Amino acid sequence: MTANRWAAVAALVAYLPRVEWVDLYPWNDVRHGNGQESLDLVLALVTLALAAGLWVGGRVVPLMALMLLGAWAWLQAISWWNRYLQGASPGWRRVYAHWFAGTIQALPGDATHLPPDASHLVLQILILVALGASLWATLSRIRGPASAA
Repeated sequence: MTANRWAAVAALVAYLPRVEWVDLYPWNDVRHGNGQESLDLVLALVTLALAAGLWVGGRVVPLMALMLLGAWAWLQAISWWNRYLQGASPGWRRVYAHWFAGTIQALPGDATHLPPDASHLVLQILILVALGASLWATLSRIRGPASAA
């Protein structure tokens, strides 16, 4: 994988632990933990392993990265964007009020249509960029070494 494509995944590796574990209030609100420490550790380790695998090369890792990042992008979409566009349940409104209401917001919202906060918007953009880089790497590997440059 060329350096610019690998850098997309590396940026995700660098951003995720900072936004999930380091108190950067009001960018995030992890002053009292975030309630998903185990999931965050798994995501960090998997993302780091993918970045290392993409750096080393091979045919399987880009496809694995493509599948895992695609699943992560899908989960972000259903977790955040469905609730923003279609309206949030009372349970999500309580979660949002506790964890995200005091963070920086970049999109408009109301009492029911709760936007992803800015830190999650950046995370989602990084996931999509890494997904695109993984797709490119996968297609390059399928086409052969001449197109991988």
